[in-house]
Amino acid sequence: MVPARVQLVLLLALLSVPVRAQETRMVHLKNRFFADWGYNRAQYTRSNIHFSGPGYDFILHDVAAQDRPEGFSFGGYFAPKNIWIPQYNYRVGWFLNDNWGLSIGLDHMKYVVRQYQTVRMTGTISPDRSMTYAGNSEHDVVLAPDLLRYEHTDGLNLLSVDGDHYDRLWNSRNGKHAIFFSEGAFIGPVIPRTDVRLFGEGINNRFNVAGYGAGVQVGVFTVLWNHVFLRVLAKGGYIELPNVLTTGKSGNSARQRFWFVQENVVLGVLIGRGSVKARAN
Repeated sequence: MVPARVQLVLLLALLSVPVRAQETRMVHLKNRFFADWGYNRAQYTRSNIHFSGPGYDFILHDVAAQDRPEGFSFGGYFAPKNIWIPQYNYRVGWFLNDNWGLSIGLDHMKYVVRQYQTVRMTGTISPDRSMTYAGNSEHDVVLAPDLLRYEHTDGLNLLSVDGDHYDRLWNSRNGKHAIFFSEGAFIGPVIPRTDVRLFGEGINNRFNVAGYGAGVQVGVFTVLWNHVFLRVLAKGGYIELPNVLTTGKSGNSARQRFWFVQENVVLGVLIGRGSVKARAN
Protein backbone atom coordinates (compact mmCIF):
# COMPACT_ATOMS: atom_id res chain seq x y z
CA MET A 1 0.00 0.00 0.00
CA VAL A 2 1.54 3.32 -1.16
CA PRO A 3 1.40 5.88 1.61
CA ALA A 4 -0.94 8.82 0.99
CA ARG A 5 1.96 11.26 1.23
CA VAL A 6 3.81 9.46 -1.61
CA GLN A 7 0.66 9.37 -3.77
CA LEU A 8 0.26 13.12 -3.36
CA VAL A 9 3.89 13.76 -4.38
CA LEU A 10 3.51 11.60 -7.51
CA LEU A 11 0.27 13.38 -8.51
CA LEU A 12 1.88 16.80 -8.16
CA ALA A 13 4.84 15.64 -10.24
CA LEU A 14 2.57 14.46 -13.06
CA LEU A 15 0.64 17.70 -13.05
CA SER A 16 3.85 19.67 -13.28
CA VAL A 17 4.94 17.99 -16.55
CA PRO A 18 4.07 20.33 -19.50
CA VAL A 19 1.69 18.81 -22.02
CA ARG A 20 2.33 19.87 -25.63
CA ALA A 21 -0.91 20.78 -27.43
CA GLN A 22 -1.62 19.50 -30.87
CA GLU A 23 -0.54 22.06 -33.45
CA THR A 24 -1.83 22.88 -36.91
CA ARG A 25 0.49 24.79 -39.20
CA MET A 26 -1.11 27.30 -41.56
CA VAL A 27 -0.36 28.41 -45.11
CA HIS A 28 -0.02 32.19 -44.87
CA LEU A 29 -0.13 34.67 -47.74
CA LYS A 30 0.91 37.86 -45.99
CA ASN A 31 3.91 39.71 -47.47
CA ARG A 32 4.33 37.23 -50.30
CA PHE A 33 4.92 38.02 -53.97
CA PHE A 34 3.17 35.94 -56.64
CA ALA A 35 3.28 35.48 -60.41
CA ASP A 36 1.12 33.33 -62.67
CA TRP A 37 0.44 32.32 -66.27
CA GLY A 38 -2.59 30.61 -67.80
CA TYR A 39 -5.27 30.55 -70.48
CA ASN A 40 -8.83 31.80 -70.96
CA ARG A 41 -12.10 31.49 -72.82
CA ALA A 42 -14.45 34.46 -73.25
CA GLN A 43 -18.02 35.20 -74.29
CA TYR A 44 -19.46 38.56 -75.39
CA THR A 45 -22.85 40.23 -75.61
CA ARG A 46 -24.03 41.64 -78.93
CA SER A 47 -22.73 45.11 -79.70
CA ASN A 48 -23.59 48.14 -81.83
CA ILE A 49 -20.47 49.12 -83.83
CA HIS A 50 -20.34 52.71 -85.09
CA PHE A 51 -18.04 53.30 -88.08
CA SER A 52 -17.13 56.80 -89.22
CA GLY A 53 -14.76 58.34 -91.74
CA PRO A 54 -14.65 60.33 -94.99
CA GLY A 55 -17.75 59.39 -96.98
CA TYR A 56 -19.46 57.20 -94.38
CA ASP A 57 -21.05 57.30 -90.94
CA PHE A 58 -23.12 54.25 -90.06
CA ILE A 59 -23.96 51.81 -87.26
CA LEU A 60 -24.22 48.04 -87.41
CA HIS A 61 -26.69 46.97 -84.73
CA ASP A 62 -26.60 43.89 -82.46
CA VAL A 63 -23.45 42.42 -83.98
CA ALA A 64 -22.49 39.00 -82.61
CA ALA A 65 -18.87 38.09 -81.89
CA GLN A 66 -16.97 35.21 -80.33
CA ASP A 67 -13.50 34.36 -79.09
CA ARG A 68 -10.98 32.32 -81.06
CA PRO A 69 -9.25 29.71 -78.87
CA GLU A 70 -6.26 27.86 -80.22
CA GLY A 71 -6.73 24.12 -80.70
CA PHE A 72 -4.84 22.38 -77.91
CA SER A 73 -1.45 20.82 -78.50
CA PHE A 74 1.58 20.74 -76.24
CA GLY A 75 3.71 22.64 -78.74
CA GLY A 76 0.97 25.15 -79.48
CA TYR A 77 0.58 26.12 -75.84
CA PHE A 78 3.97 25.51 -74.24
CA ALA A 79 6.65 25.91 -76.92
CA PRO A 80 8.39 29.27 -76.23
CA LYS A 81 7.81 30.54 -79.77
CA ASN A 82 4.06 29.86 -79.56
CA ILE A 83 3.07 30.91 -76.04
CA TRP A 84 1.84 34.32 -77.28
CA ILE A 85 -0.65 32.78 -79.75
CA PRO A 86 -3.41 31.28 -77.50
CA GLN A 87 -5.74 33.34 -75.32
CA TYR A 88 -3.44 33.78 -72.34
CA ASN A 89 -3.34 35.54 -68.97
CA TYR A 90 -0.38 36.61 -66.87
CA ARG A 91 -0.21 38.52 -63.60
CA VAL A 92 2.12 39.59 -60.80
CA GLY A 93 1.07 40.77 -57.37
CA TRP A 94 1.57 41.12 -53.64
CA PHE A 95 -0.42 39.93 -50.65
CA LEU A 96 -0.93 42.75 -48.16
CA ASN A 97 -2.07 40.20 -45.57
CA ASP A 98 -3.74 36.79 -45.47
CA ASN A 99 -7.00 38.22 -46.81
CA TRP A 100 -6.11 40.90 -49.38
CA GLY A 101 -3.99 40.91 -52.52
CA LEU A 102 -3.22 43.50 -55.20
CA SER A 103 -1.97 42.65 -58.69
CA ILE A 104 -1.44 43.92 -62.21
CA GLY A 105 -1.63 41.78 -65.33
CA LEU A 106 -2.85 41.24 -68.86
CA ASP A 107 -5.85 39.29 -70.12
CA HIS A 108 -5.22 38.52 -73.79
CA MET A 109 -8.70 37.73 -75.07
CA LYS A 110 -9.73 37.53 -78.72
CA TYR A 111 -12.86 39.07 -80.26
CA VAL A 112 -14.02 38.07 -83.75
CA VAL A 113 -17.17 39.35 -85.47
CA ARG A 114 -19.01 36.42 -87.01
CA GLN A 115 -19.01 36.51 -90.79
CA TYR A 116 -22.21 36.25 -92.86
CA GLN A 117 -24.56 37.18 -90.03
CA THR A 118 -27.47 39.46 -90.88
CA VAL A 119 -27.62 42.74 -88.94
CA ARG A 120 -29.46 46.07 -89.16
CA MET A 121 -27.59 49.03 -90.65
CA THR A 122 -28.45 52.71 -90.05
CA GLY A 123 -26.59 55.78 -91.31
CA THR A 124 -25.06 56.86 -94.58
CA ILE A 125 -22.50 55.52 -97.03
CA SER A 126 -21.49 57.53 -100.11
CA PRO A 127 -20.97 55.91 -103.52
CA ASP A 128 -17.36 57.09 -103.33
CA ARG A 129 -16.80 54.62 -100.51
CA SER A 130 -18.89 51.71 -101.79
CA MET A 131 -21.23 51.43 -104.74
CA THR A 132 -22.58 48.15 -103.35
CA TYR A 133 -23.58 49.50 -99.93
CA ALA A 134 -24.20 53.19 -100.73
CA GLY A 135 -27.38 54.69 -99.27
CA ASN A 136 -28.87 56.35 -96.23
CA SER A 137 -31.87 54.17 -95.36
CA GLU A 138 -32.27 51.68 -92.54
CA HIS A 139 -31.99 48.14 -93.84
CA ASP A 140 -30.58 44.68 -93.16
CA VAL A 141 -27.16 43.67 -94.47
CA VAL A 142 -25.11 40.50 -94.46
CA LEU A 143 -21.60 40.88 -93.06
CA ALA A 144 -19.78 39.50 -96.08
CA PRO A 145 -16.02 40.06 -96.51
CA ASP A 146 -16.58 42.86 -99.07
CA LEU A 147 -18.43 44.84 -96.35
CA LEU A 148 -16.64 44.02 -93.11
CA ARG A 149 -14.10 41.83 -91.43
CA TYR A 150 -13.50 42.97 -87.87
CA GLU A 151 -11.50 41.28 -85.14
CA HIS A 152 -9.39 42.08 -82.10
CA THR A 153 -7.24 38.97 -82.41
CA ASP A 154 -3.82 40.32 -81.50
CA GLY A 155 -5.91 40.72 -79.24
CA LEU A 156 -8.56 42.29 -76.99
CA ASN A 157 -5.91 43.10 -74.36
CA LEU A 158 -7.18 44.17 -70.94
CA LEU A 159 -4.33 45.52 -68.79
CA SER A 160 -5.90 45.62 -65.34
CA VAL A 161 -5.22 46.36 -61.71
CA ASP A 162 -7.02 43.79 -59.53
CA GLY A 163 -7.92 43.83 -55.86
CA ASP A 164 -9.01 40.49 -54.36
CA HIS A 165 -10.21 39.27 -50.97
CA TYR A 166 -9.33 35.71 -49.89
CA ASP A 167 -11.33 33.52 -47.48
CA ARG A 168 -9.68 30.33 -46.20
CA LEU A 169 -11.79 27.22 -46.91
CA TRP A 170 -9.36 24.48 -45.91
CA ASN A 171 -5.82 24.03 -44.61
CA SER A 172 -3.76 20.83 -44.39
CA ARG A 173 -2.44 19.88 -40.95
CA ASN A 174 1.17 19.98 -42.15
CA GLY A 175 0.78 23.61 -43.28
CA LYS A 176 1.79 22.93 -46.89
CA HIS A 177 -1.56 23.02 -48.71
CA ALA A 178 -4.62 25.26 -48.51
CA ILE A 179 -7.71 26.29 -50.44
CA PHE A 180 -9.08 29.84 -50.51
CA PHE A 181 -12.18 31.38 -52.07
CA SER A 182 -11.49 34.75 -53.69
CA GLU A 183 -13.69 37.62 -54.75
CA GLY A 184 -12.54 40.90 -56.23
CA ALA A 185 -12.75 43.67 -58.81
CA PHE A 186 -10.61 44.92 -61.70
CA ILE A 187 -10.22 47.99 -63.90
CA GLY A 188 -7.79 49.10 -66.60
CA PRO A 189 -7.19 50.16 -70.20
CA VAL A 190 -7.99 47.97 -73.19
CA ILE A 191 -5.18 47.95 -75.76
CA PRO A 192 -6.29 45.95 -78.82
CA ARG A 193 -4.54 45.36 -82.07
CA THR A 194 -7.52 45.39 -84.41
CA ASP A 195 -7.54 43.73 -87.83
CA VAL A 196 -10.20 45.41 -89.98
CA ARG A 197 -11.29 45.26 -93.60
CA LEU A 198 -14.03 47.82 -94.33
CA PHE A 199 -15.35 47.85 -97.91
CA GLY A 200 -12.34 45.66 -98.70
CA GLU A 201 -9.85 48.20 -97.38
CA GLY A 202 -7.90 48.01 -94.14
CA ILE A 203 -4.90 46.67 -92.22
CA ASN A 204 -3.88 44.81 -89.09
CA ASN A 205 -3.49 47.97 -87.02
CA ARG A 206 -0.89 48.89 -84.42
CA PHE A 207 -1.59 48.41 -80.72
CA ASN A 208 -3.81 51.23 -79.52
CA VAL A 209 -5.37 52.35 -76.23
CA ALA A 210 -8.94 52.09 -77.49
CA GLY A 211 -10.83 52.29 -74.19
CA TYR A 212 -11.20 50.62 -70.82
CA GLY A 213 -12.69 47.63 -69.05
CA ALA A 214 -13.94 47.01 -65.51
CA GLY A 215 -15.73 44.26 -63.63
CA VAL A 216 -15.81 41.71 -60.81
CA GLN A 217 -14.48 38.19 -60.36
CA VAL A 218 -14.70 35.10 -58.14
CA GLY A 219 -12.46 32.07 -57.97
CA VAL A 220 -10.80 29.24 -56.08
CA PHE A 221 -7.13 29.65 -55.12
CA THR A 222 -5.38 26.38 -54.24
CA VAL A 223 -1.91 26.44 -52.65
CA LEU A 224 0.27 23.33 -53.03
CA TRP A 225 3.49 22.67 -51.10
CA ASN A 226 3.35 26.28 -49.86
CA HIS A 227 4.96 27.67 -53.04
CA VAL A 228 2.83 26.62 -56.03
CA PHE A 229 -0.77 27.58 -56.69
CA LEU A 230 -3.57 26.80 -59.11
CA ARG A 231 -6.28 29.40 -59.56
CA VAL A 232 -9.61 28.90 -61.35
CA LEU A 233 -11.37 32.21 -61.97
CA ALA A 234 -14.62 33.47 -63.48
CA LYS A 235 -14.89 37.16 -64.24
CA GLY A 236 -17.54 39.39 -65.75
CA GLY A 237 -17.29 42.97 -66.86
CA TYR A 238 -17.94 45.84 -69.23
CA ILE A 239 -15.72 47.12 -72.04
CA GLU A 240 -16.05 50.56 -73.63
CA LEU A 241 -14.03 51.19 -76.81
CA PRO A 242 -14.53 54.76 -78.15
CA ASN A 243 -11.36 54.82 -80.27
CA VAL A 244 -10.87 51.67 -82.38
CA LEU A 245 -8.50 51.96 -85.35
CA THR A 246 -9.96 50.59 -88.60
CA THR A 247 -8.60 51.16 -92.12
CA GLY A 248 -5.30 52.68 -91.00
CA LYS A 249 -6.15 56.04 -92.58
CA SER A 250 -6.55 59.26 -90.64
CA GLY A 251 -10.15 60.05 -89.70
CA ASN A 252 -11.33 56.43 -89.98
CA SER A 253 -12.38 54.83 -86.70
CA ALA A 254 -15.01 52.78 -84.89
CA ARG A 255 -16.51 52.66 -81.44
CA GLN A 256 -18.40 50.01 -79.54
CA ARG A 257 -19.30 48.76 -76.05
CA PHE A 258 -20.24 45.34 -74.72
CA TRP A 259 -20.32 43.07 -71.68
CA PHE A 260 -18.17 39.98 -71.37
CA VAL A 261 -17.64 36.85 -69.29
CA GLN A 262 -14.25 35.17 -69.05
CA GLU A 263 -13.13 31.88 -67.50
CA ASN A 264 -9.46 31.25 -66.91
CA VAL A 265 -7.11 28.76 -65.27
CA VAL A 266 -3.62 29.87 -64.20
CA LEU A 267 -0.64 28.19 -62.56
CA GLY A 268 1.65 30.30 -60.42
CA VAL A 269 4.35 30.55 -57.78
CA LEU A 270 4.35 32.11 -54.32
CA ILE A 271 7.66 33.71 -53.38
CA GLY A 272 8.59 34.17 -49.74
CA ARG A 273 7.87 31.98 -46.75
CA GLY A 274 5.21 34.20 -45.29
CA SER A 275 4.24 34.21 -41.64
CA VAL A 276 3.86 30.45 -41.14
CA LYS A 277 2.78 30.16 -37.51
CA ALA A 278 1.51 27.34 -35.38
CA ARG A 279 -1.68 27.35 -33.38
CA ALA A 280 -2.91 25.03 -30.65
CA ASN A 281 -6.18 23.15 -31.12
